[in-house]
Amino acid sequence: MNKYSIILCCAAAFSALAGCSGQKDLFTDDAIMHFVPALPGTKATDSAFEKGDAFGIYAVEYVDGIPAPLQISGNWANNAEACFDGSKWTVTPPIWWKDEAVFDILAYYPFNPQLNSVDDYIFEVKSDQRQGGFTLSDFMWAKAKGVHQSQGDIALQFKHKLSRLDINLVKGDDYEGDLPSTAEVRIMNTTTSATIDLERGEIEKNPYGTTGTIIAHQWGDGHYSAILVPQKILSSVPLVEIIANNVSYLVSTRFIFESGVRHTMNITLTSNPDKVIINIGGGINDWN
Repeated sequence: MNKYSIILCCAAAFSALAGCSGQKDLFTDDAIMHFVPALPGTKATDSAFEKGDAFGIYAVEYVDGIPAPLQISGNWANNAEACFDGSKWTVTPPIWWKDEAVFDILAYYPFNPQLNSVDDYIFEVKSDQRQGGFTLSDFMWAKAKGVHQSQGDIALQFKHKLSRLDINLVKGDDYEGDLPSTAEVRIMNTTTSATIDLERGEIEKNPYGTTGTIIAHQWGDGHYSAILVPQKILSSVPLVEIIANNVSYLVSTRFIFESGVRHTMNITLTSNPDKVIINIGGGINDWN
């Protein structure tokens, strides 16, 4: 075989490869899945996604019209990382479309590269939420059903799956002086870990989890927030402690923290730390 014949054979082989189903689009941008994440109004920081935010993605393919069950591995995509650089999202590794295939897409935030279970994922809220721990405690979940390549970009509508407690400090009539601009607010005696089913987006208190203390995030003078695992506290326990001007105010109460719900507690500080007034009524709002 001469040199010219070898060139023709190679060209014919490449042409045949390019004509295979799915191969012609292999190196084009529209052969890659693109995602448009949407927040539930806000995420924990009351803003849009920020530079450095990342969420995980799973893709499961339909077989005979039914989505395959989500597994820790062996899916069409397994915990791919979508990272935001401040202007666009980059998915690593890229997730490729498959000709005429249909998929369910499951996404969660924040991304965990060591995720080791999809039906019993243990998620722990941060014990110190004064800084970045607040955002990293805000577990969110999204699912897009029955997507295919002709639809274009895939919309992911995230939902808050944990519970949020907003605490407002109010100056009582007999409180001497002004309320301090900063205080330390602690939420006590709550279980700090949850188990999550990533396929269904279902969450519950970890039955083997331990209780702990969470330091709340401060938004402004007298305004604090913490993200907590959904749970029922059916007996009155010391739940909130406020340390202001070296004085400790303790709030004992029962409480039901619901998934996807934003609770508000107004706490009136008086001159007597043993006579704290709390107002919980009317402070329950859909967080999504």
